[in-house]
Amino acid sequence: MAAGTTRRRNATERASEIRDAAQEIALTRGLAAISLRSLAAHCGVSAPLITHYEPSMETLVASTFASIAEKEIAEVARHAHAPADPLDQLRALLEALADPTRDNVGEVWADAWSLGRRNDLLAAAARQSMDSWHALAIGIMRAGQDAGQFAPVSPERVALVLFALVDATSAYQLVNFRSRDTRDSLVRETLEDMLDVSLK
Repeated sequence: MAAGTTRRRNATERASEIRDAAQEIALTRGLAAISLRSLAAHCGVSAPLITHYEPSMETLVASTFASIAEKEIAEVARHAHAPADPLDQLRALLEALADPTRDNVGEVWADAWSLGRRNDLLAAAARQSMDSWHALAIGIMRAGQDAGQFAPVSPERVALVLFALVDATSAYQLVNFRSRDTRDSLVRETLEDMLDVSLK
């Protein structure tokens, strides 16, 4: 290949480049910023070329959200399951959920709930990811109850309350409502009351 020339990407590489660009745009500017124009500018190609690989922006937005959400859930699950003890697993889960480095993913979630009102594929992806979060928490709750560490309350209900609070406080963070410590304490102390444990 002559010096100074750039190798033309093959179809697989180009498709991957576009998907990666969509994720970067979502994490830095939001799901609503994913468009033919923004992708073309990011990749340095024409809009028709983007259309060739991604003919439906709604589908791309949904798959982009799903990829971001699935990656986060997998990372948090690994962190939460690192300790052997269920109580420590719950502490690790809350620690990971409160990690400020994940704030941009929380913003993507906020976009998904809003845009999902008019994008059925995105709404379905959000529901599936919410189910995965709940399954992670429920597994820890059941293990803790089996070990006699948690009060005998419904694991499903605790998971619902946990993520209702996590999602609400993530929304608070978007507009800087209350301090981070106050928001995190609300989540932790509510679970302490429900499960009759100390999570500090």
